[in-house]
Amino acid sequence: MTLIESLDAFASRFNANERLRQMNRDWNRTIAIDVEGEPRCALVLEDGHMRVEPGAPSARDIALGAAEPVLVDIFGGELGPTEPYLDGRLTVQGSQEDVLRLDFLSMLIWGE
Repeated sequence: MTLIESLDAFASRFNANERLRQMNRDWNRTIAIDVEGEPRCALVLEDGHMRVEPGAPSARDIALGAAEPVLVDIFGGELGPTEPYLDGRLTVQGSQEDVLRLDFLSMLIWGE
């Protein structure tokens, strides 16, 4: 699975969950996905929908960074974000509120 495929899977699961979409309908954010320090693409949340945008985003509210295999496994549902975050393989930059909400999204989508 490629990084874009894993992000698409994550976005599809988010968009298929009506309850999750309603809970986040007012949380409009751009989540930059950085692969080893280089912006690669973004997850964009707007009005309760999520989409993947290839390329470096012009603005970012949250930045997630890791090696590509780690990101693929996280967004593909093979690996929860907690372990790679705690051992330093995943970096997260953003406000505390945004980071908590992102963690909550992951828990609801993948069940971690």
